[in-house]
Amino acid sequence: MSGEEPLLRRGMKLSELADKLGLELRGDGGLEIAGPATIDHAGPGQITFVVGRKYLSALADRRPGCVIADSELAREIDCAALVSPNPYADFARAVRLFFPLELPARGIHPSAQLAPDAAIGEGASIGACCVIGAGVKIGRNAVIHPQVTIYPGVLIGDDFLCHSQVSIRERVEIGHHVTIHNGAVIGSEGFGFVEQGGALVKIPQVGKVIIEDDAEIGANAAIDRATLGATIIRRAVKLDNLVHIGHNCEVGDHSRFAAQAGLAGSVKVGRWCEFGGQTGCADHLKVGDRVRVAAQSGIPNDVADGAVVAGYPAIDIRRWRRMVAALPRLPELIRRLRALEERAGIDPRARAC
Repeated sequence: MSGEEPLLRRGMKLSELADKLGLELRGDGGLEIAGPATIDHAGPGQITFVVGRKYLSALADRRPGCVIADSELAREIDCAALVSPNPYADFARAVRLFFPLELPARGIHPSAQLAPDAAIGEGASIGACCVIGAGVKIGRNAVIHPQVTIYPGVLIGDDFLCHSQVSIRERVEIGHHVTIHNGAVIGSEGFGFVEQGGALVKIPQVGKVIIEDDAEIGANAAIDRATLGATIIRRAVKLDNLVHIGHNCEVGDHSRFAAQAGLAGSVKVGRWCEFGGQTGCADHLKVGDRVRVAAQSGIPNDVADGAVVAGYPAIDIRRWRRMVAALPRLPELIRRLRALEERAGIDPRARAC
């Protein structure tokens, strides 16, 4: 095993795995499962999953030890199966059983600098060269990796997991079970300037950031604190790497943003929304619940509940697909139009705008 491979726990009997996952087992419970694998690489003694009939042919070629599948597909699989209503989610749980989180030992590293009045809950692990400012309060079982900086007055709940080189600025409040990945900056100043007398006057950014329970913030993400009031990341929001949330935004619970997505200031995003990679949203807009935004789309206007949009300006995705399909034909259509105009004796310069 190379030094870069994650630590794999011991294998386990298929019956044990089924019990831990709470899934119905069809097949030999005594089969030893060494670990998980993708469908393209799964072999004997490994477990994988399928979510559609089109993947069944790949199983015949690979012959894995066990497959997680729904009840219908499980009947068509020529190997042991674990029956699941959501195979992808249960496969993720299986992966975690074989690759448990590797957490550092509890305690505070000698090189960490903690303010005398910083309050750290029991069971914490504070890594090397961390700096924790005055009045900071952190709940139980926090894991803070090396070189994290937490400014004065920050409040953090239980089971906080913070990876290295994160900066958490002043006036930030973080709930329970929150994870922040490497290099993220929480509570940086919002972007606000006003022109006066040939110069740019900075608008003070004196609000806060609130991150609710179960949120996860990706590497090098940036969440700006509010000008006044609060920038709010609601419960179970998931931000990918390099996501930017502008000042005074509010992101509804369980919404997800892929890499390089960004919100300008004062945008209100509803619940369970999905933003694809490199999407952007203009300031002071309202995006409804269950909205889906295709990658590289730009939103200049409010979006209604349940909409699926694409393009710039973002429009209904079905209309956008028709427009994109027509684009390669435009040169030919223009030639045909000109030919028709010539036959009809229409001067192209007189064409209506």
